[in-house]
Amino acid sequence: MKQHKETLVFVGSLNRAVPHFAAANGRGISILSLDEESGKLRQLNELGGMDNPTYLAVVPSRTMLYATSETFGDAEGFIASYRYDDATGTMTEIGERRATRGSLSAHCSTDRDGRYAFVANYAHETPGEAPGRHVVAYAVQADGSLSAAVREFAHSGSGPNQERQGVPHAHCVVASPDNQFALVTDLGTDTISTYRIGGEECALLAPEIEALRVKPASGPRHLVFHPTLDCVYVVNELNNTLCRLSYDRASGALAIEQTIEVDVASSAAADIAIANDGRFLYASFRGADCIGVFALAEDGCIVECCGTHPSGGRTPRSFTLSPSGRFLLAANQNSDNLVVWRLDDANGCIVEKADQVEIGTPMCIKCVA
Repeated sequence: MKQHKETLVFVGSLNRAVPHFAAANGRGISILSLDEESGKLRQLNELGGMDNPTYLAVVPSRTMLYATSETFGDAEGFIASYRYDDATGTMTEIGERRATRGSLSAHCSTDRDGRYAFVANYAHETPGEAPGRHVVAYAVQADGSLSAAVREFAHSGSGPNQERQGVPHAHCVVASPDNQFALVTDLGTDTISTYRIGGEECALLAPEIEALRVKPASGPRHLVFHPTLDCVYVVNELNNTLCRLSYDRASGALAIEQTIEVDVASSAAADIAIANDGRFLYASFRGADCIGVFALAEDGCIVECCGTHPSGGRTPRSFTLSPSGRFLLAANQNSDNLVVWRLDDANGCIVEKADQVEIGTPMCIKCVA
């Protein structure tokens, strides 16, 4: 087993050229160890053999990792299943790779119990693309591998931004803390849809309520649930805003309670995370290449922006908080580096760089205690 106070870090990188990304300098999936006392990183392993594993989902209870392949020009991507050794970081592929039933697979996740895996397909800016599914669910089998798709759904509509919102663009699927619903952001239609998580082999049920619509041309990208309250935070890529939503546990219904504009010129918001104790919210902004820190009240309200801090590189597409809450790890896509930042427990702010390692075109980072 891992040494005490060590955390596994998984990084998915771009290794095959895609027109809308500046470079593809990665080698695949990197596995590192983070010392939760010092913040230092140690390389454990590196896995190739998969094109553009740009998003990862980890299930620690089963020592399983799922990775989606995002390739340009293909009608479908795929999702692969890996078992990892939590002491050595060695990864072994399990079962068949499964088609994602849609293009530009941008996100994968699992339900809270690890019974199902979900994929959000961003899709090319091409009306009528086939098979054209935006949300896809798979059953997790006894050995941790995935079944073929058991449920798949296509969104419809568009948004006012003609360059980015000509068609639906599903961007993430996140299960609720009680595992009753999965919320799906759609950057192309400015909506957040609520899917009920089913039983047996159903995985997901079609939305029973109308999707929440955010301000036109916002471009909802990623979201996170508050750890204890019935609220959700969404980062909007196109207008660099954060939304706080109320969440109804019975129906999964959402309502906008607060919208915060972030002063980051010429930027595109990317990722979002919340502290384990619910006191601070974090968001990354590409262009300004920074991480914003936001203080939260006891009722979940965003009370102030505590400031922004450089991410330590260019294009912080993905970041994560370490399980201890002591560190923030930023994956800087266009500067080929991963930076570990120490956080101040009192105010949540970034206070110093703890470490930095070079990783080609890092696109997604996940930590597991």
